[in-house]
Amino acid sequence: MTTINYQHVYEASRNDAKWKELQKRIQGYHKECSEYKQKQRQALLKVVRFDMLEDLAMDRMGHCEGDDADKALLHCTGADQESWFWNWSSCEDLCFDAMVQACIDVSNSESMIEVVKDKMKVATALQTSREQEIRTRLEKEQEQSN
Repeated sequence: MTTINYQHVYEASRNDAKWKELQKRIQGYHKECSEYKQKQRQALLKVVRFDMLEDLAMDRMGHCEGDDADKALLHCTGADQESWFWNWSSCEDLCFDAMVQACIDVSNSESMIEVVKDKMKVATALQTSREQEIRTRLEKEQEQSN
C-alpha cells in the first residue's frame, strides 16, 4: 500500500479542470501585479526627474535676480529679468504639480497591487482546498482498491 503524497496529488491536480482554471487565474494575478509594479516604478522615476527639473528652475530663477544683465536679456529675448523670473517660477510650479500627480499614481498602483494580492490569496486558498478534495478522492480510491 503506497501513501498518497504531494507528488500524487499534484499529478492528479494537473488533470483537474477546476484546479487548472485556478492556476491560470493565479498566474494572471501575478502578471497583473507585475504590471502595476512597473507603472509604480515609472511614476517614481517621474518624481525623480521632475525634482531635478524643479531644482533647475529654481537655479534659473536665482540667475534672474538683479539688474546686471537686464538690458542684454531685454535686447536678446524681448523680456526683462523679472519676466524670466516668473516664467521659471511657473516652471517650478508645473514640476511640483507633476510630482504630486506622479505620487498619486504611485499610491494608486500600490492600492491596486494590494487588491490583486487579496484576490491571489483567495484563489490560492481555493486551489489548496481543491487539492485537499483531490487528495481525499485519491485516498478513497486507494482504499477501495485494497
